[in-house]
Order: sequence, then structure tokens, then C-alpha cells
Amino acid sequence: MLLRISFLFISVFSFLFADVKIFATKAVDSNNTIKLKNPIIIYNNSIIQAQNGLITDKRKIILTGKVYVSYQNRSSILANSLIAYSSRNITMNDIFFYDKSMDGWIVAKHSVSKNENIFFKKIYFSTCCVEKPDWFMKATRAKYNRKNKSLKLYNLVLVINKVPVLYLPYFYVNFDKTRRSGLLRPYIGYSQNEGILYSQPIYFVTSVNTDLEVTPTIRTLRGKGVYAIFRFVDSSHSKGSIKAGIFRDDTDYYIANNLAYQKHYGYNIKYERNGVFGNRDALYMDLKYANDVDYFYLDAYNYKFNDTYLSDKLITSELNYIVTNEDYLLGSYFKYFIDTTKLSNDTTWQILPQLNFHKFLSKDLGLLNLLDVNVYNYYRKVGSNFVLADLLFPVSYNISLFDDYLKFKITETLSSGYGFYYQTSSLKSKYTNLSTQFKLYTSLTKVSGDYIHILSPSLLVNIKNYSKSTIYTDLMNVPDLQNYVSFNLFQIIENNFFSLTHTLNDTYYLDLKKYSDLENIFNLKIGNYTFDENNRYSIENRDVTYNNFKISYNNNPFYGFISHVYQKNISKSITLGASYNTSKYKKVYTEYSYDLNNKYRKYWLLGVKLNKKCWDYDLSFKQSRIPILEENGISYRQDNIITINVELKPIGGLNQTFVFKGNK
Repeated sequence: MLLRISFLFISVFSFLFADVKIFATKAVDSNNTIKLKNPIIIYNNSIIQAQNGLITDKRKIILTGKVYVSYQNRSSILANSLIAYSSRNITMNDIFFYDKSMDGWIVAKHSVSKNENIFFKKIYFSTCCVEKPDWFMKATRAKYNRKNKSLKLYNLVLVINKVPVLYLPYFYVNFDKTRRSGLLRPYIGYSQNEGILYSQPIYFVTSVNTDLEVTPTIRTLRGKGVYAIFRFVDSSHSKGSIKAGIFRDDTDYYIANNLAYQKHYGYNIKYERNGVFGNRDALYMDLKYANDVDYFYLDAYNYKFNDTYLSDKLITSELNYIVTNEDYLLGSYFKYFIDTTKLSNDTTWQILPQLNFHKFLSKDLGLLNLLDVNVYNYYRKVGSNFVLADLLFPVSYNISLFDDYLKFKITETLSSGYGFYYQTSSLKSKYTNLSTQFKLYTSLTKVSGDYIHILSPSLLVNIKNYSKSTIYTDLMNVPDLQNYVSFNLFQIIENNFFSLTHTLNDTYYLDLKKYSDLENIFNLKIGNYTFDENNRYSIENRDVTYNNFKISYNNNPFYGFISHVYQKNISKSITLGASYNTSKYKKVYTEYSYDLNNKYRKYWLLGVKLNKKCWDYDLSFKQSRIPILEENGISYRQDNIITINVELKPIGGLNQTFVFKGNK
């Protein structure tokens, strides 16, 4: 039976402990010391239980024997002993600590709780299971703040699979998901040409609806710079951002690589809003400027040195506004282009603006129809300007035949365009096309036992009724109107053990008297085997122009595949791959690809991947051969690529690719 210790405790400890209640199965008062059996202490949203307890005349509580502390139903502590000098000063020995906020645990030799802070000595921290954790951090001391949910570790060693892999004098992690100012995860990369990349984002919470991120970045063999982005949410249905940056190349790098600019700078303003003047309109803005495309390539977050930014030399800005209802859409679209290959963009075409009227598909007088009208204003500072209008108006009628087993559809389509240059309006470009389509189609389903067969064939005939064009500009794209017959077949056959998805289509051009490539696509699954085929066959030349065939086998823990890709007069290669699940969470995988045309190994890959609740990783090594065209023929460069993706949940990790470019 629990006894409540009230009058004595309140008189002695009321000024040290706020609103404290103590229960015990037995209490003995001896020499101003109260001995408790199975005490339970409730105070300040905390519950403390133990096997034995003492309340001394020195105004402290001593608990021993399987001490358990529960705090706000959020964290739990197990300890061998506890000494409470006050509700704000509690020490414990040999403790196990768990907090829902970090979804992890701490084992420590000693701890002291002062207000919201818990100070630990000789600790182990991990988010893995307690018995034989895959990883843990061992530190001399630590501090956990229960209010802001942050953990600081000092003199720590990261141990993975019982192997020490990293020492840090200090480590800080915050488990609170609310925004707060501070340092974000750094980004690190390496390139033989540009050295080590290091970017350190600094995050500022400027208000409830805004934040600022400033990221200094350095490439040790190239230069340094800084990028910043300001984000804001100005309403429940709108948001935007302003980004700007500058990167300066070192003089040696600038001269050695013969660059056009030593400084690369630019900005990007984005804004989108649904409901500008009501609830049926929207605004989208994406304004960009850069003195060259290296500005995007040198972005602080491009730690993988992705050079696709360098391939597109055109910088496009957009400003769009649309208003719509159930039947119609009106839109205005502005596009501004910066061609970074030109010293001046005075002759670059700009679309200022494109006006669009669109009538959605509807049924009027038994006819399905839609209408799309566009007006383009092509503008440039130097040279004549151009205005273009085009129209698309299809009208169709559907008939069901033979009790819905067959359907017939006829479609009349009018497409037209008209344009002229401002300065030479006498030269008018125009076209008009009128075509008719007849389509027979059906979709049939048959069920027999556990078999299901779905068959959907269609036959389409397109007739060019009228086509006339007079074109004086390359800004007008005239649709190529043809007389043709097109056939398509789609079917699915499956049961409990077997599944086939098949598509077959081809087109015959009546005027040209030639076929398009016959396309044959199927996916076949039989037990653990899968067969994928995508084939294009030239009926005129009686040969295959493209083929992609893959066979795979999946029977846990093993998966393997072999694929063959063929493009006529372009490439021919074979790729093999396999993976093996060594456990429920871990697998090893490999790939090998060989170029059959040029008879060389394209790449080989070996990796290992793990995915658990407390951590995951993907480690791989890839060796690839890159063909290089030279005056005396083709040579090859061998690149070694190391990819390291490790995440210790939920504290973060490393995501990095190292590319070591070899010699020819």
C-alpha cells in the first residue's frame, strides 16, 4: 500500500522543490532521516521511481536501486543511484538516457541535471539498437538541453562496426525540427582540376516568414566566392526567393584556362502566387541573369562538379500570368533570353509576350471540341521584329457500334498561322492546314479462371484535305501534314504466375509510300524472370534500327540482369549486373558494360549498400573509359569514381563523389 509523505516533506523541501508529492509503500523516520521503500516522487511533470530512498536532514533526496525517471512523457532515464539537492540540481550514476526528440540513447557513467540541461561524463551515444549498435559516438563529456533539444559532445570518437573511424574535438547536433539560426551541413568535394571544394552554409532566421542563407565557397585550385539566398512566404498561397552570388577565379587559373571572365556573378529572382486578384488566377516569375554560365556551375552546392550547367549557353527568364475558369484559360507568357556565347544580345530574339487563349475540351451540339489561339511578339533591339499568331481547332464526333464492342471517331482539325515583320509588313508568312481523322478502336476484356486478357486495338486514318503555306521566316514552325494510316495494339495477359504487357504500333505514309519503324514493346514476367524488349524495325530496309533487350532474375537474396542495347550506326553494348542481399538490410552489387562496336570496356562498378532505421550507406567504386576523338583517331581516358553516401540518422552524414580523371 502506498503511503503519502506530506507534512514533513512540505515543511523541509517546499522551498527547494515546487509542488512535490512523495509516495512509498513504507516510510520510517530515524534521526531526522526518512527511509522510504519503493518511493514514487512526482514533481514538475516528472515521475521518479526507485527501490529505496532517503530524505536527509541535509535537505536532499537519495534514491538507490533501479532508479527510473520519466520527464514529460518524452524522455526516460534508468540509473543505479540518484541524489536530488533540489528540483534544479540532480545527480545520477551509471545511467541510461532516452529521449523521443532525438530517437536515440545515451549511456553515461555520471550525469548532473541543472534546470533544462543534463551534463554527462564518459558517454556513449547512438540511435541504433542498444545491444551491439552498428555505430556509436564515444565522448568524454556531453551536454543535452531538453528545451531546445540540442546535444553537444566533446572529445568524441565515431565508431562504426567496432572500428574507430573519426575523431572530433567537438560535435553539435540539434534534434529540433523548428527553424533556428546556425551552421548547416557543409559540402565537400574534390576535382583534380579545381582542387578541394568546401562550402559552408550559414543559416539565419530573419522572421517567421523569411530566412537567409549565406554560403561562402572555395575551390582550392580555382578561386573563391559567396552565394546567398533570401526566401520568403508572403501569404498562404505565395512564396518567393532572391538568390545572388559571385565567384572570382585566381589569376593563374584564369590565364591558364583562357577564360572570358575572371569574375562570375549573377542573380535569380523567383516568385509564385496562386490567387493574385481572385482565386482563379496565378503568377509565376523566374528572372535570371549571369555574365556567363560558369556562375551556375560554380554554385556552392555543386559539390559533385556537375558540368551539365556548362552545356546550355542560353539563360532563360520567365514571367507568366494566367486566369482561368471551368471553360477557358487566358495566359500571358514573357520570355527573355541571354545567349552567353554572344558579346551582345541586341540581336537575340525575345518573346515579349506570348498571349494564349485556350478553350478546354467540351461537348457542344454533340461535338467534342477545343480551341487554342496564340499570339507571339518576337522582339529584339537591333533588327526587324516579328508578330506571329496561330490557331488550333479540332472538332470530333464519337459513335458506338455493335453494342459498344466497337467505337468510331471522326475528327476535323484546322491549324493556321499568320505572321509578319514590323518593318516589312508586306512580306506576310502564313499557312493553313485542314485534316480529317477516322479512328476505329475498342477495348475488350476476357476473364477465364485466373487468366485475364485485355485487348485494345485501334486503326487511324489521317487525310490531308487542304494545306497551303507561304513562309519568309524561320520563326514559324509549320506542321508537317501527311496522309497516313496508323495501327496500334495494346494488350495485357496475366494470371497468378505469368504477366505480359505488349504494345505494337506502326504508321504507313500514303503519299511517300513508306512505313515508319515498326515499334514492338513488351514486358514479360514468368515467376522470378522478367524479359523487357523495346524494338524498332525498319520495314523498308528490313533491319533493326533500335533494340533494347533485358533479362533479369530476382529471387531473394539474389538479383541479376543482362541487357543489350543497339542503335544502328551509333552504338552497340552489353551490360551485366548483379546484387546479393547479405542480410535483410545489406546488399552488395556490381555492374560491367562493354562496347561491342569499338571493342572496349565502358565501365565496371562495385558497391555495397545498407539501409537501416538508424543509418544507411552506399559505397561504390566505378572505373570508366571515356572515348576522346583526336586527329589520329580515338583514344581513351580512364576515370576512377568513388562515391560515398553515409547518413547517421537523424544527425546527418556525408554525400560525396570523387572523380579522379586519368591520362589518355
